[in-house]
Amino acid sequence: MSDQTLRWWELASYVVTVFGLPLALLTFLWQARRERQNERAEIYQRLSDEYVAFLKLLLRYPDLHLLSPSPNTKFEPEQDEQRLLIFGILVSLFERAFL
Repeated sequence: MSDQTLRWWELASYVVTVFGLPLALLTFLWQARRERQNERAEIYQRLSDEYVAFLKLLLRYPDLHLLSPSPNTKFEPEQDEQRLLIFGILVSLFERAFL
């Protein structure tokens, strides 16, 4: 190869180093940020769906008075157990949302 060709190759390598590497780094960081945003949106959607399922569960058992408790209401042992299980589901949902 001639001396002129080597100089052109050397110049090309400098151009790639100066412009190509920062561009590749910025592209990588942008894609990583986009992936994190997509993961957060997916987690939010799943939690939202689970909360809607929880509300449907509350609608299925209106006799437990979970949304509007009154202090004078007496529950049977089976109803008390159902209430505890439903609150356990709610606590589990909150734990997943926190994590």
